[in-house]
Amino acid sequence: MGIAEAVATRADCTRRKVGAVLVDEQHRIVGTGYNGAPSGVTGCLDGGCPRGKLTTQELAPMTDYDAGPGRCVALHAEVNAVLYAVRAARGTTCYVNHEPCGPCLRTLAGAGVARVVWPTGECEPVAEHTRRTGS
Repeated sequence: MGIAEAVATRADCTRRKVGAVLVDEQHRIVGTGYNGAPSGVTGCLDGGCPRGKLTTQELAPMTDYDAGPGRCVALHAEVNAVLYAVRAARGTTCYVNHEPCGPCLRTLAGAGVARVVWPTGECEPVAEHTRRTGS
């Protein structure tokens, strides 16, 4: 737990610092993660997250993270830990039979996926995430 707390100090969020550590059966660390923007996306501490710009008086805790003025650009610590552990995705193309939603684009961007293709379109996950969220 101490390592998770140490990893949390790297979090790129003005509201909460969360860290996660993945260990294998032999208790070896295979991945760590903290809450923050996907690689290539401007994070909360640099003013890139709409949610991070609002005070708790302007936006109550536990409000919708994926829509409206409280939308958040960050990936959760647990997701980042898994993405770190599966870096084989870096530079790949993801083919999917439906246009990906915002949370999936964040995850693909965080994993380093270079391109996403669906029946009616395609995009670069980081660029599309930035276009959709404005950050």
